[in-house]
Amino acid sequence: MTVDRQLINTLHTAFNSIIQHSLYADKVIQHHIQDNPHWRREDKAYFVTTLYDLVRFVRKLAYLSNVTEQDFWPIWQAYQVLNDGHIPEWEEMCELTKSDLQARLESAPRAVQLSYPDWLDGLGESQLGQHWPVVAQALNRAPGYYLRANTLKSSAQSLASKLTKEQIACEPVSSSLPDALAIEAVDRVFRSSAFQAGECEMQDAGSQQIAPLLELAPGMKVVDACAGAGGKSLHIAALMNNKGRLLSMDIHQHKLDNLKKRAKRAGCHMIETRVIKNNKTIKRLKDKFDRVLLDVPCSGTGVLRRNPDSKWHLSEQSIDELIALQADLLQRYSQMCRPGGKLVYATCSVLPVENQQQVAQFLDVNPDWTLQQELSLLPSISSEFDGFYGAVLCRNDSLQD
Repeated sequence: MTVDRQLINTLHTAFNSIIQHSLYADKVIQHHIQDNPHWRREDKAYFVTTLYDLVRFVRKLAYLSNVTEQDFWPIWQAYQVLNDGHIPEWEEMCELTKSDLQARLESAPRAVQLSYPDWLDGLGESQLGQHWPVVAQALNRAPGYYLRANTLKSSAQSLASKLTKEQIACEPVSSSLPDALAIEAVDRVFRSSAFQAGECEMQDAGSQQIAPLLELAPGMKVVDACAGAGGKSLHIAALMNNKGRLLSMDIHQHKLDNLKKRAKRAGCHMIETRVIKNNKTIKRLKDKFDRVLLDVPCSGTGVLRRNPDSKWHLSEQSIDELIALQADLLQRYSQMCRPGGKLVYATCSVLPVENQQQVAQFLDVNPDWTLQQELSLLPSISSEFDGFYGAVLCRNDSLQD
């Protein structure tokens, strides 16, 4: 498509906000779209797609252009050339051809070809071995988008019919994910009558496989101990048919406030929210719950295609700090599970050091727990969805204190 100068200048500003000032890409995109209500649908699509790709491939594009990663114009030109895009007359033409750029890329180091920091490329290889380049490339692709039908109000079949009437194309994902629908027109979903009525939620199909690991039943006492904005809490409530007790906890009040709004729209009246103020909050709940979901803070390496800026925000130190936090949360929060109950430890990371190794270390020092099941979703290896991990841990009745 032919793009005007104002749109590219806005793209330049947004790029600088992310690369130079480390602002979150999704927030930057939301800000600029709100500030440009006159944009056509194709303008918005170009802006969002191009900005995410520039951020995703900034290292590779800077290498091909022989500039720093903060030099927008040569990076944008290289992107346009590689994607057979138009370079306007007002911009100095790029001297390199697509074949020139592709030839230069062939001799580049692997971390440059994949467009990852050297340390993250090395960590990925040490953790995943020969699978890493395949997973890394999969995480560089644009994400798919999925809905979860809220079974408290609708079904996947009914939801699909309703969305189709509003000219929103969708299709079932698989028989193993009966409530999941794949969609394309993401922006139109939020304006649809089905979404506004609480009949569906945006949730990756990989994420939709975590809550079922809890083996829920109506009437249970369940805690979502790191609930955030509550996507999995809403799924839990639906799986329990709104019957029982569901306590959704987080250290951030604003996230729980958002969950309350979502729960009201979804018709989930069983959800109680509670801010975690200190360790006393957890100790008071010892042995109280049949099921515990512990969706811990993690590197987010499994969802890099949705948050490509994250790989430039991460560091070796931040990974180490997250690993220590995960171990601490698993040790302390597991106390909320009653003897005979189950806990699901989950991340959206592809790194075993945050997943299998964390669980193994926990089991080594907690003989009253056993591993029942593991779910490991690696993009392009074991899943077409985002990268997720889930471990089902059972607390043994016979070894209770």
